Amino acid sequence: MNCNNELLSGVVVYCASSSDIDPRYLNTARRMGELIAGAGLSLVCGGGAGGMMATAIEGALDAGGEAVGVLPHFMMEKKWNHPRLTRCIDTESMHHRKMTMASMARAAVALPGGIGTLDELAEIMTWNQLGLFRGPVIIVNTDGFYDLLIALFESMQSKGFMRGGRIPAVVVSTPEEAIEVINNIEK
Repeated sequence: MNCNNELLSGVVVYCASSSDIDPRYLNTARRMGELIAGAGLSLVCGGGAGGMMATAIEGALDAGGEAVGVLPHFMMEKKWNHPRLTRCIDTESMHHRKMTMASMARAAVALPGGIGTLDELAEIMTWNQLGLFRGPVIIVNTDGFYDLLIALFESMQSKGFMRGGRIPAVVVSTPEEAIEVINNIEK
């Protein structure tokens, strides 16, 4: 994994691929894509054709930016990739997918999502704790979506289970706050 994040121009976004969700979450994803493009960065994601993932891709592309999708081969065979991706990377496994996305990113953003998003968030937070991923990990807590998870993290922290006594993520409420954190990364 590339730990030299100042040379990277991507922001990896983890979010739901489900389309059967409240439109406010889709709006959050679209806005995140727009803001990443507006900052001159590339959106890096799982590349799916549905849900928040598709909406983030479309937000970035419609704002004149780039969207890089990283999908394991079995998903490519099922044609789950978004048709408008600027670039599509075919990987051998889910694990390789996550490593590839992180290696392209200067920051990681978790929007609301399901178990896949939670898996990606937990792994990138672990990599951050271990120094394998040096960019910020940002949780966008849209309308309190992550409140219970944040409470669990705070419990882990207070009981000494978080290395260094800190939660390895920045919690924000909006995509605008997330892009502000990203824009403040030392270059």
